Amino acid sequence: MSKYIANKLFNDKLSIYVTECLSTNDFLTNLLKRDKIGEGDSVTTDYQHKGRGQRNNNWSSEKGSNILFSFLLTPDLKIKNQFSLHVIISNAIIKTLKKINVEGKIKWPNDIYVKDKKIGGILIESFISGKQVQNSIIGIGINLNQKIFKGLNATSVFIEKKKLTKKSTFIKNLKESLEIEYTNSIMNINKAIKEYKNLLYGLDKIKKFRTSSEIFYARITDVSQNGDIILNIDNKQKSFSYGSISLYKD
Repeated sequence: MSKYIANKLFNDKLSIYVTECLSTNDFLTNLLKRDKIGEGDSVTTDYQHKGRGQRNNNWSSEKGSNILFSFLLTPDLKIKNQFSLHVIISNAIIKTLKKINVEGKIKWPNDIYVKDKKIGGILIESFISGKQVQNSIIGIGINLNQKIFKGLNATSVFIEKKKLTKKSTFIKNLKESLEIEYTNSIMNINKAIKEYKNLLYGLDKIKKFRTSSEIFYARITDVSQNGDIILNIDNKQKSFSYGSISLYKD
């Protein structure tokens, strides 16, 4: 069952609500393939049967408790600049959380942390034409009102604030932040990247990392324009692309 709601908060576009779906990104992808949606159109749901994060990791969410939201952008970006989308969306989420006095950080490249626990994540799936990013479906998951996370290093807005937050209010604030951040950052992406760097989880701290061949300690010092994380290892700077390295969980 779906209902369509006229929305003026994000590009005056259509907002779609479905009670449940496989995933909100898949839902929009199917509409995009049939030319049924345009930039700014979005979908929210109460439950995803096959929610997923980056690298096909599962995204588990208690039914009806959290934000499960995707929307379409047509950024017309060069492929080499597509990391700017991660920057824009991450910054917007942090600012949305800040409006309700929840201080978030960005765990490279696109998880959202509060203190040392995950509160949200981003999944960006782009469609390439030539050397340009033609369309991008942006998926956002935020732990809003879930109270218990069995066996997971996770938190929620409820846990941090000790009270429930209306999903409609949070989505309204999120869309406002997304629209402002997207509009402003297109004109000044360098400023947005600087903000992103300053919000990095673990910035200037020594953390434990793992690659396919080793586990080591390093200091997080920067992120490059193309999204590589830059670490200080034995007083030498070394960059790593996403997928080649991860924070090690003991």
